[in-house]
Amino acid sequence: MIKGTGADVLEKQRIERLFYSYGKKFVRRILTDKEIKELDKKNNDIKKISYLSNNFACKEALSKALGLGFSEGITYKDLEILRDKKGAPKINLSERANNKAQNLGFSKFFVSISDTQKLTFAIVVGEGK
Repeated sequence: MIKGTGADVLEKQRIERLFYSYGKKFVRRILTDKEIKELDKKNNDIKKISYLSNNFACKEALSKALGLGFSEGITYKDLEILRDKKGAPKINLSERANNKAQNLGFSKFFVSISDTQKLTFAIVVGEGK
């Protein structure tokens, strides 16, 4: 059963400004260590900004699907968006976020990302009891 949905649309220019203004400080605030490793594999700033925008939008959509936003102790770093070998996004939750999700009745999440040169769109669907 669908327990929650969340979506986010983001202008990449917003992330670009933050990336150029705050650099690694911004990256460390929103990405986990594994996500930073994926980011570091990107060979130019356009691809890095796209990756940051996509992950940021996914995390916003996931927080909305949970119905929590970024309150009740959940942070950007509690929500991890990685890619499989084919490039499809997958969600990993920290122990704290996983406990909250389970307490809310969620058992599984699905994520989809779409982007253009200027925009990122992410949607998350959460299944549960």
